Parts: sequence; structure tokens; C-alpha cells
Amino acid sequence: MCPVKVWGPEGSLRKKLDFRWEALEVIVRGKSSIDTGLGFQPKNLDEVTRFLRSYGFDLEDPIEKAEIFGNFHEALNFIRKHFLQPENPDGLKVEMPRKVLELTDVRELFLMASLTFPGQQHDSQGLLLKNMACSVLKVMHTIAHIDKDVRVTYFAECQKQIFDRFYKIIHRDDEGRLFIGESADDSERIDLVAFETKPKKSRDSTLMKLLHKPENVAEDIFDRVGIRFVTHTCLDVLRVIKYLKDKMVLIPANIKPSRSRNTLVDLDQFHGDLDRVLIDLETKKIDEQTAYKLVEGAALPVAVNPENPHSSEFYRAVQFTCRQLIKFRNPIHDDLRELKASTKATPQAPEIQSLIDRIDLKHLAREVRFFYPYEVQLLDIQSHEENERGRSAHSEYKKAQALTALKRVMGPLANIGTPDGAR
Repeated sequence: MCPVKVWGPEGSLRKKLDFRWEALEVIVRGKSSIDTGLGFQPKNLDEVTRFLRSYGFDLEDPIEKAEIFGNFHEALNFIRKHFLQPENPDGLKVEMPRKVLELTDVRELFLMASLTFPGQQHDSQGLLLKNMACSVLKVMHTIAHIDKDVRVTYFAECQKQIFDRFYKIIHRDDEGRLFIGESADDSERIDLVAFETKPKKSRDSTLMKLLHKPENVAEDIFDRVGIRFVTHTCLDVLRVIKYLKDKMVLIPANIKPSRSRNTLVDLDQFHGDLDRVLIDLETKKIDEQTAYKLVEGAALPVAVNPENPHSSEFYRAVQFTCRQLIKFRNPIHDDLRELKASTKATPQAPEIQSLIDRIDLKHLAREVRFFYPYEVQLLDIQSHEENERGRSAHSEYKKAQALTALKRVMGPLANIGTPDGAR
């Protein structure tokens, strides 16, 4: 095979081997595009138009053009609300440049971000314009992924189908005590302190969560639908998991392994202690009541820090992500089928009948089916109370999450506009 000729006019080899290392880091090493410093560097509006077309937006389409401009305004409002003073007292003391606020062509943001906007200088004002444009584009990118997550359309139905599985086995007895089981006298009944379902995340909350994560796409939010069990003991946490598995409310095959976290029970120690207790029970060294108390004592907290950098090291819980096959009957399919059937008995005007006859139902799915993730969290009452009032309070988690998002989105601006003491 003949070698490929890579040399030629002066400078051509440099062009051939200009890999744009930050882009290569994103594609090959998995670095987030949100964390890159250079990114796309267009020289003119035509290059921006080509980029947007490859991204998925056709600016010749007035609807798509209006959509991307709407994303721009939403990104502006989000940044001012969450990252800048005075709307956020803990935000950056930086003014949004007037050129950004007044632009009417979103493509100009890309020129500002690459320091090629007409009249833009390499001075402090020019760099402010560049960095703010970059920040707005990062948020716009995230908004685009949220809006194009097809599962959002079916969220209410997903939530209903998932929760219904659990509601069927959650009851209260005649004395008002909450339990999981088929009936009050179920031998496998487990008393609960609380059973909670998570309300739908606000749009801002979804945006913030995505902006603080390297995996900056909407498909990676696994807890839009969430369920929490609070039990009386750590042992009951494991019993609830066993019950859910045994009754096939969830099945291990649909658990997402990388999303399982346990900072509540030392499973290895518990496994060994349980085996010893059961042997003593079988050899009649102890009775069942003593055995159960020993097993309760064996389910001790595990001393391990969670992988989530925004979770407190003191946070105790078991959580995992499961996926459920959602089945959504498409009402339009049945309506159109009924319409076609009715017009056979009662023909319409020729032009209307022609349109109806051209409807081909094979191109319209009767049922939409897909797997949807949901998060299950379990913890005992002592851990729940400590989590709520202690150093691992949810407000502190959210504050740390917002600070990470601010630093990632605002980039160099975070170093010059942070209020004293907040760095």
C-alpha cells in the first residue's frame, strides 16, 4: 500500500495534524463539552449556521429559529436568577453585557465566544463578552437536551404506572400504622415509618442537576420518578428490598448496576453474622426471638464515603435505580381507525374522503413501549432523622450542587466575580 502524502504547501502539514486537543479530549477521553475552554471557534456567521445545522437546528425553519431563540432567553434568565447578583445574593458580582442582552441573532453568541464578533477587542470587556457568551451557550445546550428528551411527553403516565406497582402493596391497618404487605395479617408484613413519592422536578431543578454533571444530557437523570421507604430498623430496609424482589414489584435484571449506592449496611459483615445466627438457630442453641434480635444487631452502618461528591460523608441510605417497561396506548391511533371506519359507511366530500383514505395506520404505532428509570431510596428512622437535621441536610446538598454548576457554567467569571468568602 502506498503511503499517504501528508506534506505539501507550507503550513499544510500543521493543518492536517491540528487535532484540536480539547475536542479530542471530549470525544476520546470522555471530558464534558461543558468543561472545555475553547470549543467551537467559528470565524463568521456561515460557519455558525453550518454548526447549528449539524447540531440539529435549521435556522431556515422559522419554528426552529424561534425555538433556539427561546432557549437563548431561558438561558439568560436562568443565569441571572441562579448565578448572578442581585437575584442570587450568593451569586457572582458580574454584569450581563448589553451586547448579549440586545442581540437578535443567536449566531452572534458563537462569534462573541470565539472573540470574532465585530468590534470585539482582546481587552477586559472583550473577554467578559466572550466568557458570558460561553456561559449562555452551555445553558442553551443543556436546555436543548431537556426539550428533546422524548420521554418527557409521557412523564405523567410513566409516574402513574411506576407508582401503581408500589401503591398496591402499601397499606394502613385499622390503627393507622403504615406497612408494606398484602394485608394487615400478612406474615411477611413490614411496618414502615414513611413511604414517599417524589414530585416532579421543576425545570430549573432539572437544569441545575444537569449543569453540575459531566454527563450533561437529559437521558442521564434517573430520579425524575423517585420512591422512598423509611423503616424502623436497618434490618427492615433489607427486608423491604427482599419483599419487593420476592413479589416481583421490581426484578434484579432491571436494576442499573452503576447507580446502586449503599452507605447504610455492611453487607459482608451482615452476611457472615446472619449465617452464624442461622446455624445456631438450626442447632437449637438459640430460639427464633433471640435469633431475630441478633440479626437486627448485625445490620450495622457501613463506614464508606458515597461516590457523589455533593453528598455528605455522614449521609446514610440505600438507593438504586430500576427500570420499568412503560406501555402507553396511543389514543390517536384508535381515533383515526374509527374515523376511517365511519367514513366507509358515510362517505365524505371527495377532497376530504381522499385525505382520509390516504391515512396509513401502519405508520402510526398503536402502543408506545420503552423502559423508564426510577430511583428507590431506603433508610431507617435513625438515619433519616440524622440526615435531615445533620450536616447532610438536603439544603446543603443543593447548595453544593449549585456551586459546582456555577463554576462549570461561568468558567473564568467565577474567579473574578465571586463574593468574598464564597470561593
